[in-house]
Amino acid sequence: MEKQYLIYLVQQYLSGQLTASQRGELWGWLESEGNRAAFVDIVMPMMLAGQERGEYSGEEWEEVLQAVLRSDKTVEDVPVLQEAPMPQEAPVKRMPHYRFRLWGAAAVMILLAVGGYWRYTHPGRHQQAPMAGNDVAPGADKAVLTLSGGRQLILDSTAADTVLTEGSDIVANASGRLAYNAGSSPGTGIVYNTLTTPKGGQYQLVLCDGTKVWLNAASSLIYPTAFTGDERAVQMTGEVYFEVTHDKKRPFKVKVGGQIIEDIGTHFNVNAYTDEPIQTTTLLEGAVSIGGHTLKPGEKAAVAASGTIQVSKGDPEQAIAWKNGLFDFTDADLPTVMRQLARWYNVDIKYEGNIPERQFTGMIGRSLTLTQVLKGLTRESVQYRIEEGNHLIITH
Repeated sequence: MEKQYLIYLVQQYLSGQLTASQRGELWGWLESEGNRAAFVDIVMPMMLAGQERGEYSGEEWEEVLQAVLRSDKTVEDVPVLQEAPMPQEAPVKRMPHYRFRLWGAAAVMILLAVGGYWRYTHPGRHQQAPMAGNDVAPGADKAVLTLSGGRQLILDSTAADTVLTEGSDIVANASGRLAYNAGSSPGTGIVYNTLTTPKGGQYQLVLCDGTKVWLNAASSLIYPTAFTGDERAVQMTGEVYFEVTHDKKRPFKVKVGGQIIEDIGTHFNVNAYTDEPIQTTTLLEGAVSIGGHTLKPGEKAAVAASGTIQVSKGDPEQAIAWKNGLFDFTDADLPTVMRQLARWYNVDIKYEGNIPERQFTGMIGRSLTLTQVLKGLTRESVQYRIEEGNHLIITH
């Protein structure tokens, strides 16, 4: 589809003049992941320019979003902040369940791009709205690279230098990615580097074998600059997503929290934050083995503190929502939501008074400021204040 015709269809939709055949054409085109990514990149500047000219507000774009949701018969039109019905066999104690709005222009366009389906698979970095008061900016591409000799290099989205280390050329480019040259030789002995993201940071890494790695906030990966021997082994903390280059002669192993995850050429996400109650490995493609269990695509392995492993059906898109620029809170309680916000916005969470139990379901863009995200939790739900020093106080 030509760019100008795509823009024309969007304008027709916004003006209420999109015909049924045109809508079918647009939604059909958006079924392709690549087309959805292109759609966001093309239409986002158009939307931002319109807002700057005062043609419409973020609330008006949200109305557009709701119209898109209602127009898709495969998506339930769920009222905002609706308390979900409880099954009859549930205990007397009721836990409120809320569906919150997606706030901000970026989040609206993300959902508009997928034609009303609550998923987004393009990790674009979009323009952020101005902050006010004690608001907190979202995280960004930043990390610390520790070389084998102890030297540390600060990396961020503006880094564009080529750094020569022991046995390998490293490229830190403007897109927030660190890449090791394929076929590098470690010379004498195995040389290990460590990539560490702080709270409020994320980074991408391409290992020497071509394996792609994404590190979420407050995470780390220890890896050799070149793989030797009959296996490829790395060690991680926090949350990391892997797209492993297949090599049947040399399995790829991830050491995390006392467990070893062995990959058979696949894509998988590992969440192993120490402040989370369980460690989860979610498989997207291929197969992985963990603790004697082999996962199939769509399954997840939950490892308890005791070391017991439970395999069940997972939600791969939810597991990697962070990688794709989203918070995905599905049946998440308040502490779970706050732990994710604390890591991404580098804030200290404190609770005042008796905070009622509640659960939330919804998706919010990680490119928004903290206040913009919290706005979706405030209606009849969470009350808060932000104090100097990046302290987020939950009061109700």
